[in-house]
Amino acid sequence: MPDNLAPPSWDAAQRRPHQGGQAKGYDKGGLSVSVSVEWMADTGAELSVVTKDVAKNFNLAPVGGSASGTTGGGGIIIKSGMEMEFEVFDSAGKVVPITSSLDVGVKPNNDGSEILGVDAIDTAGAVIEWDPGTLTGRLRQP
Repeated sequence: MPDNLAPPSWDAAQRRPHQGGQAKGYDKGGLSVSVSVEWMADTGAELSVVTKDVAKNFNLAPVGGSASGTTGGGGIIIKSGMEMEFEVFDSAGKVVPITSSLDVGVKPNNDGSEILGVDAIDTAGAVIEWDPGTLTGRLRQP
């Protein structure tokens, strides 16, 4: 089966799995917006999260919750109004585009990656396979 996870484009030696995708939604004027992102597939993240600069493109609504990263810091506000697009492979190895409308956390800054959390991975019916030695892997449906 081919791979759909790799190190991020800005650091080919990084051992964390990333995948190119899109954040989509509407701006404050009601116009459709699509922003290219590199999702970091994070099995330790219960919630998908985007940086401040990605979030500012969309008309997002707070849903009344907040979160903090496991590495410290807080101020992640949970919001709705954005879709996450990524891909998985089905059991035959065919690419399946996924669109997730789950709520996302919005970081108060631009530190770190855009996070594809286990909420979105699970909703897609997918599992993550990653080999940090070869820096290859995939999101796939069993």
